[in-house]
Amino acid sequence: MHGSKAVRQIIYDRKDPRTPYRDLERDEVFREYLRKILEKLPPEYQSRRKYALMPSIADEKTRTRYKRAVEAAIPGIVVVPEPEMVAEYFRLLKRTMELEAGRNNVLLVVDVGAATTNMTLVVSRRDQSIVSPDSRGAQRDLRLRALRGDSVGHAGRWVDQRLCELLGVDVTDAALRAIEDAKVRSSSGGTAITFKVPLSEKQLTIDRQTLVSVSGELWSGLRPLFERLCERLYDNQTSSADAKRKSKELFEQRRVTGPSDAHRLIDTILLAGGTSLLPGFQDAMMETLFPDGDQPEVLRVGSSFAIAAAVGGLAHILHNYDPPRLREPNEQGRDVFTAPLESTLPYPLLLGMKQSADREQQIIVLDPNDPFVDDGGKRQIEDLPALAKGSQPKTRLVPGPAAGMSARQGRQFRAMKVRESPGKMELEWDPVRERATIRSNQVDETGHLWIDAYMLRKRQEPALDPFDELLDSEALAVDGANDIILDLGMSKIVAVTANRGWTSAQELERVVREGVNVDGRAPGTTAEKKDDRETVRADVLDRSPQQRISEAKAAEVANGQSLTRSLVPDNGDIGKNSKEKKDKSGSFAPTELAAAPGLTPSTQATPNEEDRFDWGERVADSEFSQALASLKDTVKSAEPHLHFDDVVVALLALAVRPFVLLAGPPGCGKSTLVRLIARMLGKKIGETFHEVAVQAHWENDGVLFGETGLLSHLLKERTLSHLILFDEFNLTRPEYYLSRLFHALDGGNGVIAQDTTIAPCRVFGTLNIDDSSRPPSPKVLDRCFLLELKQVSWDMEGPAGLSNLASIPPLPGLPAISVGGANTDARVDAVLQALHLAVHDHELRHDLLPSRRVLSDIKALLNLHHRLDLQGKGLLDRDELVDRVIASRILVKLSGAFDQLQPALDALEKVVDGVDELPRTRRRLKLARQQARLGFISPWQ
Repeated sequence: MHGSKAVRQIIYDRKDPRTPYRDLERDEVFREYLRKILEKLPPEYQSRRKYALMPSIADEKTRTRYKRAVEAAIPGIVVVPEPEMVAEYFRLLKRTMELEAGRNNVLLVVDVGAATTNMTLVVSRRDQSIVSPDSRGAQRDLRLRALRGDSVGHAGRWVDQRLCELLGVDVTDAALRAIEDAKVRSSSGGTAITFKVPLSEKQLTIDRQTLVSVSGELWSGLRPLFERLCERLYDNQTSSADAKRKSKELFEQRRVTGPSDAHRLIDTILLAGGTSLLPGFQDAMMETLFPDGDQPEVLRVGSSFAIAAAVGGLAHILHNYDPPRLREPNEQGRDVFTAPLESTLPYPLLLGMKQSADREQQIIVLDPNDPFVDDGGKRQIEDLPALAKGSQPKTRLVPGPAAGMSARQGRQFRAMKVRESPGKMELEWDPVRERATIRSNQVDETGHLWIDAYMLRKRQEPALDPFDELLDSEALAVDGANDIILDLGMSKIVAVTANRGWTSAQELERVVREGVNVDGRAPGTTAEKKDDRETVRADVLDRSPQQRISEAKAAEVANGQSLTRSLVPDNGDIGKNSKEKKDKSGSFAPTELAAAPGLTPSTQATPNEEDRFDWGERVADSEFSQALASLKDTVKSAEPHLHFDDVVVALLALAVRPFVLLAGPPGCGKSTLVRLIARMLGKKIGETFHEVAVQAHWENDGVLFGETGLLSHLLKERTLSHLILFDEFNLTRPEYYLSRLFHALDGGNGVIAQDTTIAPCRVFGTLNIDDSSRPPSPKVLDRCFLLELKQVSWDMEGPAGLSNLASIPPLPGLPAISVGGANTDARVDAVLQALHLAVHDHELRHDLLPSRRVLSDIKALLNLHHRLDLQGKGLLDRDELVDRVIASRILVKLSGAFDQLQPALDALEKVVDGVDELPRTRRRLKLARQQARLGFISPWQ
């Protein structure tokens, strides 16, 4: 992720000019790596709210690219700052760090890992919230990379290379692995280790004295970094007259007169990373960094820094529920952590804008990683679209989607009035009140553009099943929460979540200190007897280079490293109906996992591939997505009025469901879209692509499959796969002429009659809703994916239709489908739950609920979008896909008498209120509300 080269090459042999090589898009590879990590999570945790720790990256472009890659690869993830989460581990869980009220507490986080050393200063403000300082008070920093422009630096690998030099060994991968192993054994045992490197008979020895010497050299190399941090700390404490006044007493007490004395302001050092365990390492650090002997307290986490950061992050999340999910025992059951540590702004603030009938455009006006968050003040908003004088664009100010639907509900669009062009606007941010306001002297009616961001820090959700058993004095109560936090390190991947139960701070300290074994248990436990006091579950990537090489041959790998499941034993379980009883030993008996409230068990359905009559060539994800990306410009050139989103969604739908319906007004391009897709899939007119004009008098399928039927040859020649277009699909009832075809293609394995099968097919149908046709029945809609097209623009030039199909190269095939990975979305879940509760609470018709087939299709589509990296490649926004599946696979079944549907309609309108990234969903609900005066609701206009 570092460096200026966006494309890297893998070269087999650099000495051979004809050697094979591959060009790799850096960000694309990173996104694929992240997707593999997500897929390795246990299935029962993949649908939980996800958070990722943001490492300290100094370069703004690299930091932004890293954050965007994580958000594109893991939909709905929230990125939180890592150094603050390490502090939360010591404060909330280990409880060895206390902040002194009324002054700034200064923490130095030092992470000396395998590849990099990260140093970050963390300051708790007087209001007891945490910030990370620069000269203006905010920026997180990875100073080593900033100073050296290198992603290696003085860290574990540097120590191994230095040991190679001292031992007179050539620096090779094999030698580094052998030296790393000997270094670790000598550090942990305190004894001299004799060993050999591969292809050498020379006996080598690493002892404590050698390691102490190298530790001193390491910290000598890091001293300039520390001095720079001290300069930033001094600037932070004296950057204004008010800051100088508040710092005066402490400066006098600590004898601080300039930047060279600023190290005396540091209260605590949080020391982490495997390399920090080297003999003499801490002594060398303290002597180097604090030569005058005035040394702060040192808190250590050693090689399990990643687990500590992830567990601290999870504790932070649990603590910031309202009511909190992490509690100490007391008679009242109230929260006793009285000094909440708040990181920077938890979610970006977005200015949503609509001009005429356009889809909402969102401009980021304040990002959590922006130093302006802590500085505050006023500044112009960049990237605003041109606002013409006299126009009345509609706007709103909302938090980012990761804040959840409830945080965005009720924030409606309101019209502004542009007095002068270009309509400049400015953001005013008050970091103390945490209030954002947008003002303008060129645009009127902006009074609705404000937000109190501090309201976003607490997730207002009562615990569904709070833990209320008796607790020991050293225990912490944990209410199960739907959250999981990821630490995406360079040498270790950690995923942590919490179940309902209780945990011991001492046990967590042991787990963090000793790590998690690769067999899935905390150190000191066995398969027969587990410690029941631990509620944290962790999935840890932790392999030596030798293990990684050997395991890569047999296991699926992500970026050369295999992710193995490792579960710390838990003492409870999730679910509203679960019961726990405390026995004499203090353990809990887990019960069966209960389904999530409001969702039917059918949400767990998965497609059965054996029941599908497959069609065409199924190709690898990367092959399909790359081919599709290369076609985008060609397709837009051939048909500029065609929305490429429609093309992508149609292809995804065709991969998942054998029947796809295209609905829209006449002349909007439905048939054109099908002909384009036929060309993209390599189908030839009259041979493998067939257009059938449906007639109103059809009463059976004899016209299709009789002796002289239009499709009779598909019953005789079955070696090729075919694409069929039924034009005006509903001119007569589809059940009359397609009943057998529905069965054959969707579960019937191609059997259309006794001893007769049809060639593999996929079917498109164009759908017109007017006086000459009938709406499809719910049974038909359940078996089809509905894709609605918009009317073409009134000012389009030239006739619709593809002018140059020959210029469009065919795709290699369709991608395979599966259910797993990122197959859920909070907005889909919210709509399903609202509909489910409305149906059951008001005893409405159960056919309003989506079937197992529909739920399975939605999961498969979301997972396919995720696997193909369509968001990262800019081919299809996930919001667009989510909007389409809600509107056309869930809400399309809202049909019937208004008095029978009103409770469901009310519940759905409430849940999507303010969620304007779902325009189709909101429009369908608005249509239903308008039809209420007629007494009958239909999904069609």
